[in-house]
Amino acid sequence: MDSLQRAKVSVLIADDNLVPSEVTALLGRPPRRGISKGETFLASHGKQMKAQTGMWYFGGEWESPPQLDRQISDVLSALTSDLSVWAELTNRFLCYLSVGGYFHEWTGGMTIGPKTSKLLAERNLAIDFDLYAPAASE
Repeated sequence: MDSLQRAKVSVLIADDNLVPSEVTALLGRPPRRGISKGETFLASHGKQMKAQTGMWYFGGEWESPPQLDRQISDVLSALTSDLSVWAELTNRFLCYLSVGGYFHEWTGGMTIGPKTSKLLAERNLAIDFDLYAPAASE
């Protein structure tokens, strides 16, 4: 049984030459955040930052309890299903699916089903897990 307490799923696309409006036109949805290299933006921690690279970010909200297969499907189905567009993007830019999550316990697991794995493979998307767990007790 999965012990993931909450999770958030996002598609991230990055490159020094990325033009957010071009990615938006290709994927058919505006990003949560689209930034060109060198642009100043307000980071989530409240500080003004200068983008070190271009970035296009699209994703859902934190969900508790998480349902990773559905969350991934929801994010990907909101974007184009045209695999030639995904091939173009993954050939030009760094593209991946990001899963951020928090575990209830120090150790735990999670499962991604075969249908979800197929969706990622068809789009040539890697998956990156950014997971947190409570500190180990002494």
